[in-house]
Amino acid sequence: MHRRPAKVLLPFEPNSNVNLKEEHVIDIGAEGFKKSNENYESKEKKPPAPVTSQEKFKEIKAKKEMELKKKKFYLSQKKVFDDNGDVIYEKLKGNDGRISNLLVKLKSKKERLRAGQMLVEGWRLIVDGLEANCVLKYVIFSRTEDLNNLRPFLPKTGVQFYKIPYNDISIWSDVETSPGIFGVFEIPNADSIKRYAKPIPLQLICDNIRTPGNLGAILRAAVGVGSEKVLLTKGCVDLWDPKVIRSASGAHFRQPIHHSVDWEELPKLLEADTSIFIADNNINVLDIHENQNVLDSIPVVPYYGVDFANLKHVTLIIGGETEGISENSYRLAANKNGLRLNIPLHKGVDSLNTGMAAAVIAFEVKKQFIQAWAKLKLNNKKNVIS
Repeated sequence: MHRRPAKVLLPFEPNSNVNLKEEHVIDIGAEGFKKSNENYESKEKKPPAPVTSQEKFKEIKAKKEMELKKKKFYLSQKKVFDDNGDVIYEKLKGNDGRISNLLVKLKSKKERLRAGQMLVEGWRLIVDGLEANCVLKYVIFSRTEDLNNLRPFLPKTGVQFYKIPYNDISIWSDVETSPGIFGVFEIPNADSIKRYAKPIPLQLICDNIRTPGNLGAILRAAVGVGSEKVLLTKGCVDLWDPKVIRSASGAHFRQPIHHSVDWEELPKLLEADTSIFIADNNINVLDIHENQNVLDSIPVVPYYGVDFANLKHVTLIIGGETEGISENSYRLAANKNGLRLNIPLHKGVDSLNTGMAAAVIAFEVKKQFIQAWAKLKLNNKKNVIS
C-alpha cells in the first residue's frame, strides 16, 4: 500500500475490468546493470576489521609481561625511575599491612628511635630533607602529580613508593586537611647536617619544653637566626614527634640538634669561652642580693642591655611555659657568671610564648654581631686604603 497502487483487487470481489496503465520499462543493458551493481556494492558498509590478529595479541601480551617483570625487578632493587624516566611505585589497598605496620611504628616514640626513622608530611618537607642530603626510605602518596614536585630532588635508588587512597592517608594524618603525601627519612645525625652559611657564635639550650608547637617554633627561630646548634635536655618533648617536625618547618634538616642530653654531659657540648644567658620573665631588673639562693644570685637585665658583640660565644637557655626554668639551668648560669634576660612587655601582658621569646633575644644577638662585623670590615678597608 505504501507504493500507492492504482487498484487493489480483493479475492471476494466480482471480476471487473480494470484499466491499468502499462509501465514504461527502460532497458539499461548489461553494461548499465554492471555499473549499477558496482555502485550499490560500493555503498554497502564494509565489515569491521578484526581488532587484532592472534600474532598481534601474543606480541602485546608478551610486551606487558616483560614490562611487569621489569617493574618487579626495579621494585626489588628499589630503583626510583623506569626506562622512560617515570617514578616507579606500587599501588596498594588502604588496608595493606605494610603501610599500617610502618605508620604505627613511626607514631611511637620508642619505635621511632629503635628504627632510626622519622615521619614527615607534605612534599615541601620531603624536598627539604632531600636538599639536606638526608636519606629518604619511603614515600606514601595518593596523587601521582605530587611526585612531580619531588622528581628533581629524588635519588636514583633506595626509595620505595606506595600509592594508597587519600582517605586512608587522612586517617593517619595529624592535620585537619592532609596534603596527601608522607615521607620516611632516616633520622639525621647532628654532625652530618648540611650547612648553607656560616653560623653565628650562638647556641640554644631547651629546658623543659613540653609542648610540640613551642619546641618547633624555637627550632625554626634557631635556624632562621643561624645558630650553631640546639641542645635538648632530658624532659623535653620528643624531637621527632610529627607535630614538632611540622611546626619546625624543616629545621630538623638544617640545624644540628642534640636531644635527650644529660646535665652531666651538657658541659662537654658547650664552648669553653661561652657566656650563659637565661630567657626569664622576671621583671625585677638588676635585683642583686648577697647570700640569696641560686635564683636571686643571677642578675636580671633587659635583653637589649647586653653588649653581645664583645662576647666570644653566647649560650641562650629557653624554658618551657608550664615547667619553666629548671634548677639545673640556674646552677649552670651561676657557675658560669651568667645573666637572666628579661623582655620588657607592654602593661597588662605577662609573658611571651617561648618560641617568640627565643626569636626576640636570638635576633638581637645576631643584629649586634652583624653590626660589629660590618664595622670591623669597614675599618679594615679604610686601613688598606690609607
